[in-house]
Amino acid sequence: MLIDEFVQQVKALPELFEMATLASAIEFLMGRYQPRRNLCLMTFDDGLKEHYAEVTPILAERGIQGVFFPITSCMEDHVVVPVHMNHFLLAALGVKRYRTLFIRALNAFGLQTLAQTTVDQATARRTYPLDDAETAQFKYLFNFLLPCRDRDVVVKHLFHEWIGEESAFASELYMSWAEARDMQRAGMVMGGHSHTHRPLARLTSQELRSDLACCWNFMQANLESQDVWPFSYPYGKADSFDANVIEILRRLGFCCALCTENEMNLPGRNLFAICRVDCKQIIPSDIESRPIPQPPTITVGSRAV
Repeated sequence: MLIDEFVQQVKALPELFEMATLASAIEFLMGRYQPRRNLCLMTFDDGLKEHYAEVTPILAERGIQGVFFPITSCMEDHVVVPVHMNHFLLAALGVKRYRTLFIRALNAFGLQTLAQTTVDQATARRTYPLDDAETAQFKYLFNFLLPCRDRDVVVKHLFHEWIGEESAFASELYMSWAEARDMQRAGMVMGGHSHTHRPLARLTSQELRSDLACCWNFMQANLESQDVWPFSYPYGKADSFDANVIEILRRLGFCCALCTENEMNLPGRNLFAICRVDCKQIIPSDIESRPIPQPPTITVGSRAV
């Protein structure tokens, strides 16, 4: 979404909704707060530099709280996570050329079997409804089907060849810890989005515990204190997290977690499966016309999956 479009959306939303804070959204879902109008909570994944430079001033000027979910390895180690390497390669090369180069690289690295992996078209379409069929299938192959270790070798090779050096790119793409603290002082809330941005339900128990512990520990060491700490699942679909993931999040101290399933958020909702609507899917007239038994929390997010 371009900045001008975002500004127009931010101007329009308060005319239709009560703009929620994370605290008021949680109170509503727990049945302890009854708003006069439907609630809207704005959320932003991945910790991009533009969230600091562009989004926060726009929200702060209007007294709107945003909830931001940075990827801790990007801030701490100045790496570009593979999902974003994939995005930039798709943008630079186009899906047809990039897919050809990717399959060729799999073969060159001795991963011929992986190059033959098939993708269920219906699942890919459900996971990536905003992409064309070919892009959705490749993104599903990349993010969910290929073993992370093998996939990462290939995408890093192609990224360095076609985009450039990783560390400098990461410093320009992602916010810093200092910038995140400035955002907190401006009234924004920070949350976890994992350390390495991999589908959590597909990690081994050891990988899962390590990833989420790193995420939590780096946030506690580098951010201002907060009353509550939310989490946003990488990729966000129902098959990307499970009961084991939720239990670890609870033990670490996270208060809630957001997914990318599109359902109404009514009182009694599982706080570790709060649904969201993509910012590009918001149609105010459609939302206002839905038959709603009582006001839901509608969370509006920008995400990179």
